Amino acid sequence: MKIKHHEIEISQENPFFNCQLGREPYARILTDIVKTYADGFVLGINNEWGTGKTTFVKMWQQYLKNEDFQTIYFNAWENDFDNNPLVALMSELKTLTNAKNEKALIQSLKKEPF
Repeated sequence: MKIKHHEIEISQENPFFNCQLGREPYARILTDIVKTYADGFVLGINNEWGTGKTTFVKMWQQYLKNEDFQTIYFNAWENDFDNNPLVALMSELKTLTNAKNEKALIQSLKKEPF
């Protein structure tokens, strides 16, 4: 028996249009939480393989972009081959920089976390 995975099309205008699991309310709640934490935080989404975590994150990412958030998508599994995953992560963070914010980003990365 073959199981072939087909990715759900995620519309830019309405990222949850093709979602049949009713995940949009969760994205709205999580977006409200993100809005209240100006200093940032870590959010973990945990469930069994094949339950739609990646699809939800990609839908939510587009939803956040539509709400004028800057986002990156970093898949740790895709970068598991690298001995120093920080390099791959920093490369993704670089995509968020521009002439106005590059110095501020570098300074914030140099700060001690606690």
